[in-house]
Amino acid sequence: MNYFALTRKLAFITLMGLFSTVIACDDTITGRESAVIEVIPDTFRFPATQPGEDPIDQMVVIRNIGDGDLLLADFVGVFADNASYQLDYRPFDPETSEADTGDFFVGIDPIQGNLFPGTISIKPDEALALKLRYTPDALGAGGEIQIETNAEPRDLVIPIQGVASAGDIAANPTTLDFGRVNAGETQTLDLTLTNVGTAPVMFTEVFLNTNEDFSIKLRDENVVGSSAMIMALQDPDNDGTPGLSPTKSVIFQVTYAPPTEGPDSGEVVFALAGAIQDNLTVNIVANGAAPCLNLLFPDSSSSDTSTLQFGPALIGATTPSEIIVESCGGEALNVSSIRYEGAAEFALAEDAMPFELPAANDTRPSRSFTVNFSPTEADVYEGTLIIVSNDPAKQPELRIPVIGRGTLNACPIAAVNNDRLDVLPLEIITLDASPSTDSDGPSGRPVSYEWVVISRPDGSTAQPVERFFNPLRPADGGEIDNPSTPTAQFFVDLAGEYVFGLVVTDDLGFSAPSNTCPQQEVEVVVNSLPDEDIHIELTWTTPGDANETDTEGTDVDLHFRHPNSQEWNRSPYDCYFANPNPDWGPSGPVGNPSLDIDDVNGAGPENINLNDPEFTDQTTIPGPYLVGVHYYSSGGLFTADYGASEATIRIYLGGSLAGTYTRVLQSTENFWEVAGVIWTNTETRVQEYDRFYAVAPW
Repeated sequence: MNYFALTRKLAFITLMGLFSTVIACDDTITGRESAVIEVIPDTFRFPATQPGEDPIDQMVVIRNIGDGDLLLADFVGVFADNASYQLDYRPFDPETSEADTGDFFVGIDPIQGNLFPGTISIKPDEALALKLRYTPDALGAGGEIQIETNAEPRDLVIPIQGVASAGDIAANPTTLDFGRVNAGETQTLDLTLTNVGTAPVMFTEVFLNTNEDFSIKLRDENVVGSSAMIMALQDPDNDGTPGLSPTKSVIFQVTYAPPTEGPDSGEVVFALAGAIQDNLTVNIVANGAAPCLNLLFPDSSSSDTSTLQFGPALIGATTPSEIIVESCGGEALNVSSIRYEGAAEFALAEDAMPFELPAANDTRPSRSFTVNFSPTEADVYEGTLIIVSNDPAKQPELRIPVIGRGTLNACPIAAVNNDRLDVLPLEIITLDASPSTDSDGPSGRPVSYEWVVISRPDGSTAQPVERFFNPLRPADGGEIDNPSTPTAQFFVDLAGEYVFGLVVTDDLGFSAPSNTCPQQEVEVVVNSLPDEDIHIELTWTTPGDANETDTEGTDVDLHFRHPNSQEWNRSPYDCYFANPNPDWGPSGPVGNPSLDIDDVNGAGPENINLNDPEFTDQTTIPGPYLVGVHYYSSGGLFTADYGASEATIRIYLGGSLAGTYTRVLQSTENFWEVAGVIWTNTETRVQEYDRFYAVAPW
């Protein structure tokens, strides 16, 4: 019997301080030769026994897989009962002999004690077999063997374990390492589980704690889930009896099929019944400790990253395409060569070689270069982009087909009716690209119009829409903008400046402005300033709400209190959702505030406006107008609690921004007294208060 090979199949451990892979002595830091310890298996494990039964031998092999001598000293046996154990040893060369053949020396004798020499030296690639004989007693097998070494760990401990009548599942390998697998490829590894115990073991459930790139099967059946629903798990060794019988093995197939480049990891967890362990976990790693190259083609006419596709390009013009090289692995990526072969109409725009990118972490380091396409005829052109790197999955080189087609086509021209608009907050504007043309397109017009919000005031959440569901409540949104029509509507939800960009596309897929169809950027600038004497805006953001523009979200309320009031949340002198249009001034609308928007499902805005305010030093109770914020509800209709929200208040006086204030409200019923507005015959200003109440003061 080749014990060394058999034990490697049954159990394998490599001891390392950080990575559980290998252990080298400290000399490696200085470049000197060092020993590396490998222990197979990692434990003296004895089956269930009864006192008086025959002695049982179990063996552990310590192998030196480094390049320096391994020194072992001070062997100590810590036993449950010294009289029940004898430890023998035998140095051997695994290449020429087997661990359990040949003469053994007595190391620890139950009568004579410790007989080990002071030091045992193990040369590189050689090994020491330790044979522990246990005579079953009432205490059961237990304890450990302690050894001092010149490698890591300095204090090597080999446990001694005994089991009751129970199953014991051993995994081979203990970690599934797929190495380097290209995106779009598939690799399958075998995972062997062996019952080395004395009783059957049931697999009650299998968990695959990773992403969808991995799958696990047994006899072609997906086994993720409960054994009650998965036949293969009920009798995994297919011997006609439930569970995995003692000494039997079962082989699972774990498949990795990454759709994108980059490292992946996870674990397979087997829930067990009838075993000494409740769960068995096998780690999974892929594309980890290796260089990895990933390409992105942001200008390509196709999402297929296996081919650089220019699509139709103008004859007589140069169309550039950017190629982004990403480092996506656990080691630095070295790109030693990038070259092009094929039609002369394609060319590298610059010398990009060579370069190195560091290993990927939370972000992927990247570098880009450009390929130009300059067709001279209405024809299809082909070539190959060749990249040489140290990515082991892309050896000896990565070859990327390059395809483009020359065409005679007039570029579309983007244009707008008005490139600047001055409006009031809360107005609805129309973005109009009707002047855009395409001289050789259908009806002389582009086939697609894309409006993009380039910049906007902080807190604005509105989007261009085809039309609003209810023009009287534009904050509720509308239909998604239809790119086939030149117009879009937009709700100016906050005061400030908005910039919109326009891109038009013709029937051949040419867009303008673009590298292929260059023209001056087409933008519409919208300036929104309030014309009221006092204009107050409230917006808020809730990190726990993934979509603050839908109909489900937090509710934060804006309050504006008259100086004559000494209480919040009371009519008539608090303007808020329950009192949106109070009568504060003389008869009629003069001097009365209005709450123009009450947003109840996330982000805002809410606005209150007041014209012709009373002089705050001449009111019945002199004092400022007060601005407050109430966290009415941190939950939605279907979500109990979204958590904290950050509220922002902007106060405009006479059309100018007089103050911006921000505070985090942690939970429902928090109240924030933000500031006071002082309005007299001689001054208008904002006085910050920033008073916080855990519970609203009413």
